[in-house]
Amino acid sequence: MRYNADMKYTLIADSCCDLFSKDLNSAKIDFHVAPLTLILGEEEYVDDETLDTAVFLEKMKEFKGCPRSGCPSPETFAGLMRKGDNVIVITLSSKLSGTYASAMTAAEIVKKEFPNKKLFVLDSLTAAAGLNHMFIKLRDLIEKGNHSFDELTVKLTELRSQTRVRFLLQDFSTLIKNGRMSAAIGRILATAKIKLICGDDGQGEIRKYSMSLGTRRGLQAMAAMPAAAQVPVDMHIEITHVNNQDDASFLKGVLEKNFGFKSITVRGMRGVSSIYASDRGVVIAY
Repeated sequence: MRYNADMKYTLIADSCCDLFSKDLNSAKIDFHVAPLTLILGEEEYVDDETLDTAVFLEKMKEFKGCPRSGCPSPETFAGLMRKGDNVIVITLSSKLSGTYASAMTAAEIVKKEFPNKKLFVLDSLTAAAGLNHMFIKLRDLIEKGNHSFDELTVKLTELRSQTRVRFLLQDFSTLIKNGRMSAAIGRILATAKIKLICGDDGQGEIRKYSMSLGTRRGLQAMAAMPAAAQVPVDMHIEITHVNNQDDASFLKGVLEKNFGFKSITVRGMRGVSSIYASDRGVVIAY
């Protein structure tokens, strides 16, 4: 079936995506976010649009234990899936969270209730800015109106294999405590000036890519990565950060001045991304 000009899509993310309703909603798109739960010991916070990330970060700094996150329930996803006839869900990597499994359980429930509903769930194999990047590209495809639902799902699967995420963090302790990164990282970071550039490995897990002496050199090295991957200069690039507009703006400037990239968006991270990126973390997706 070819594209129908009157077709409206219901797009669903989990809150590891840093976009809000206002960023994607249009005459053709109804965007929703299934929030994760952020856990600091006995205290729980819902990572929705009302969460004050700055306040949460302060509470996380005061917390002496290991911050954790809990995935949205299948019923949370199912409630959002019931809202539309053409539903596309993209979740953070199944290697990092149970969110994808929860969404798939929801999809089975909803498909039994509405057999004719078009419903597609994708494990992004990425997180944070990578999710932003995929939804922005999906939005552009929908707004152009050249593809049917099934063609969009094929395009998304192709996009997943092409999307890359790299990050420079000032604090890896939460990733290490949660088992998302090797404790060997802690030994490397014992030398305070060494900054690691890490990212996705293409299969949904985290790996180290390079080391630099100092944050600015690390950001310059990270800016060179899209060019080295021969990303076209008109391709959109996402930068996200935790309480670090200065370094995010510096990275944007290097991408523009040194490599000629023309479409770059800088955003603050939502709650769950902030847990793992920690204060002053910077992430790029392309």
